[in-house]
Amino acid sequence: MIHIDFQGGAHGNYLEFVCNKIAGITVGTPFNTKGASHAKKYTGKKIFYADHYSFWPRPMAFDKIISIQIDTNDLLLLQQISLLRAGDYGYDNNQLEINTFNKLDNQHYKWVLENILQNFFTGQIQNSYNAVRDPSWPDATTLEEFANLPDWIKKECAEQHKLELLELSPYRPDCPRTILREFFQIGFQQPENSGFIVRQSQAKYDSTKQVYWWPYGCFYNTTEFLQEIKKVADWANISYNCQDDIEELHNEFLQKQPYKNSKIKCNKIIKEIQNNMIPNLMDITLIEEAYVNAKLEWNYFK
Repeated sequence: MIHIDFQGGAHGNYLEFVCNKIAGITVGTPFNTKGASHAKKYTGKKIFYADHYSFWPRPMAFDKIISIQIDTNDLLLLQQISLLRAGDYGYDNNQLEINTFNKLDNQHYKWVLENILQNFFTGQIQNSYNAVRDPSWPDATTLEEFANLPDWIKKECAEQHKLELLELSPYRPDCPRTILREFFQIGFQQPENSGFIVRQSQAKYDSTKQVYWWPYGCFYNTTEFLQEIKKVADWANISYNCQDDIEELHNEFLQKQPYKNSKIKCNKIIKEIQNNMIPNLMDITLIEEAYVNAKLEWNYFK
């Protein structure tokens, strides 16, 4: 038995199905109506078991582990497909500013929500109100305390100091698109500090385990994917004689990936902007806007 350890959106369920297909125990295709590989069916006991073992965490009893590894170059695709597919929530990142708090307040995205709150909302009072506060005014360290200040103080803060305090909570669940764009932009500008990369670096395996490091990027290149599957079969001592079937399945997988050409599109936009051309921005997503901003190193999208 072999574990497949992966972060949400990193195609671990698809890899589980493919690996078990080599072993001859799968039925049909794994894809559900949303295109995620969450409709897996088997005719016998699985050999490969996919889960977010290192990230929730969950115990790993088997001696062999396939660990899907994220590279910094993978972040543009992973950020988008994770929101769309992880947990079958179907979140379109281009509408993430709507009901943001409730969309992210779950086991798959809680860490994203906490990062946004910590970096953009926590400490606003100390950083904003206290910067303009007259010594005679009452203390306020929370949004609730600020809301209870005398009206004349709040009016002066708004009209004279242009103070705007933001809230992201179950009661005010929308997050300004500018904040979300900046949050993801920072991740692209400092990819080593991106949540996916940091979480991956914190995942540790017992030295007694045999670990196969699977590159996430190969999911989007059929030749590389088939090469890695052959290597896994050899590593797992499983006979591999169904490459044509795997190739056909993988072509279906790629057809269901709406962001597979995202980087090509973004790089074209970046080049056009750099050449003082007017780019086509009709179908660019929030996370693609953040990526373009990061690569330009300034805010084209504001």
